Amino acid sequence: MQIDPFFQVPQHPIQTSMGTVNLPVLFKEGDYCIALFTAPRKRVEALLEGTSFAPAMTLGPFATVGLVMAKHSICSEKPYSVASFAIPVSRLQGFQPVSPWRELFFRPDQRHMGFYMLNSQVNNLRMSVAGAEVWGHPKCTSNIELNLDKSRMDCRVDCMTKGTHLMRFSGKGFRFWSIPAMGFNLFSIRGNQVIRAILEVRSSFTVHLPIGFKLTLGDQDHPVINPLRELGLNGRRPLVVLSSNRFQGRLHEGVVIEDLSSDNTLPPAQIMSSTLRV
Repeated sequence: MQIDPFFQVPQHPIQTSMGTVNLPVLFKEGDYCIALFTAPRKRVEALLEGTSFAPAMTLGPFATVGLVMAKHSICSEKPYSVASFAIPVSRLQGFQPVSPWRELFFRPDQRHMGFYMLNSQVNNLRMSVAGAEVWGHPKCTSNIELNLDKSRMDCRVDCMTKGTHLMRFSGKGFRFWSIPAMGFNLFSIRGNQVIRAILEVRSSFTVHLPIGFKLTLGDQDHPVINPLRELGLNGRRPLVVLSSNRFQGRLHEGVVIEDLSSDNTLPPAQIMSSTLRV
């Protein structure tokens, strides 16, 4: 059997209330989709209040937000799917990126900006608990059906406990460009601790024309979709759509980079062009 060096890395066990999870989590095969939308910047800032984050990818009075959908068919844990709402952010403390847009093409361990996980829906209770306890991802269990077929994609999310429809992202878009593998910084808050984890990615992404895609939200009041409705995303078409049907990656444990309860916060660092030039 051929050995893949990308997955031949040391793992260590982390104990959760629902058993042991070995980290990093190894994603060996699956589908991955990212849809970026624009939303009023002031409304996005309101969602980030008290987090020590600010919107990073802005366009005048607008800020970008993202819907991340994945189906991990083969991984080091049991297969599971996820649908997450994330905001590209910069930290209010420490170094500030000169150009967050250009930082997207840096290695994730060389970036200052990242994606703050506002909420995440998972169809596996064990991984939902692990996400909350290890990384602080605000997760809930939902039924998730993700289908990706060349130019078409369809992701439907329903509440697992009540069976009510939460949201659906679907459509078709011509594939016109491919970009190389792009890893991600993932920010989250566990208690009062700000966590930074790195998702290393080996697979490339396909860029789709976004006009044929659409996000629709359910009618009910639900904490998962309420922020999306507040941003005016119901019925909206995305700005950018990326996908990969051969997704491979490694999700690391992450480190604590800030304590929100501490009174010894430092003032924002001055930007040093010799250090941060991009």
